[in-house]
Amino acid sequence: MHGGDVYRNKIHTDFSVNVNPLGIPEQVREALTDAVARVQTYPDERCEELRGKLAKRYGIKAENILCGNGASELINAICSWKRPKKALLLAPGFSGYARALRAQGCRITHLYLRKDEEFALSGGMADKLRDAIKSGAYDLFFLANPANPTGKLTDLETMRMIAGICREAGTVLVVDECFMELTSEPENYGMTGDVLEYGNVLVLRAFTKSFAIPGIRLGYLLCGDKEIAGKIAMQLPEWNVSVLAQAAGMASLEQEGYLSASKVFVKTQREFLEKGLRKLGAKVIQSDANFILFLWKDEALYDQLLERGFLIRDCSDYEGLGKGYYRIAVKNRMENETLLQAMEAIRESQEKDSRKKGKKE
Repeated sequence: MHGGDVYRNKIHTDFSVNVNPLGIPEQVREALTDAVARVQTYPDERCEELRGKLAKRYGIKAENILCGNGASELINAICSWKRPKKALLLAPGFSGYARALRAQGCRITHLYLRKDEEFALSGGMADKLRDAIKSGAYDLFFLANPANPTGKLTDLETMRMIAGICREAGTVLVVDECFMELTSEPENYGMTGDVLEYGNVLVLRAFTKSFAIPGIRLGYLLCGDKEIAGKIAMQLPEWNVSVLAQAAGMASLEQEGYLSASKVFVKTQREFLEKGLRKLGAKVIQSDANFILFLWKDEALYDQLLERGFLIRDCSDYEGLGKGYYRIAVKNRMENETLLQAMEAIRESQEKDSRKKGKKE
C-alpha cells in the first residue's frame, strides 16, 4: 500500500518515499533534541503555539486549524466526522483515501484519468469531473494537488471551479496539498489563501514531506468553517500530537530559506532523473513534484532493483494503473546517478539475455 518498508527489506537507498532530498533542517534537528527533555510531560492537547504560528502564516484564526499525527490521521478523522455514504476519487490516486472511506462503509466511485493525457486533470477531464460532481450526490471528494503518484499540478482556476461546483452540490472537498511546498510555484497553485471563501473546502498539508521528518508524524488541516473544524477535532484522540512533533513543527515554520532552496534543488534533480529515465527507454510522466511516475517495459524492475539494494514504489496496485508502473523519489545527485546506473545495468543484462536467446532459436 505504501513505500518506505525498510524494516522488511535489506536496502541501502530508499526511493519509495517522497521526502525532501535535502534532509531534516539542522534547526529542526536541534529543536527535537531540546524537546527530549520535555517528554516526561504530556504534550499540549490543543497545540496552541503551533496552531498560532500556522494561523499567522496563513492569515486565518487558530480555531480553523487542526493538527494531527500525520496527514493520515486527519484523513481518517474527516471520514469519521462525515460518515459518507458516497465519495468520489480520481484514479490513479493515493490509496489512503479509499482505505479511510471503506472503514466507514462508504461506496466509492472512481473517475479514471486518461493515460494518453498523462493522467492530467485538465481540459476534457476537468469537464467530466464537473459533470460527475453535479450528478453524483457525493458526500466527499478527495483531490490531491499535486497528484500522487503522477506529481501533476492542477491550476488554481480549475481548483476554484471544482470547489464552487462541490459547494453547489453539497460535497465536501478535501484538497491534499502535502507535496505542494516542494513544487516550483506553490504560491500559484495552493488553495490555502482561498479556504475561508469555501466553507466546504478542507486543505490538508504535512510537515512530513517538506521537512523530511516522516518518523515524527505531523500534519495539519485548514478548515473554512470553524464549526466543521470543531466536529472533526472530536474524532481525534487526546494528546495526538507529541511534544517532539510540536517542537519540530514550530521550528520548521521558521525555515523559509530551506524551503526556497529545496524547490530549486528538487526541480534540478527531477529534470536530471527524468532525462536519465527517458534515455533508458522509460515512459516518463512529466512531474511537478519531488517524485516521478514512469512505465518500464520489464515488470520485474522492483525485484531486480531490490536485489541491488534499491527500494522503489511498485504502482501496480494503484487503481487505474497496472503492471510496469513505478514511482521513484527525487534524491540527491549521487543517489540519483547510482539508481540510473543500476537500471542501465539491468537493461543491458536483459538485452544480452535476449540476444543469447535469439541465437539459440
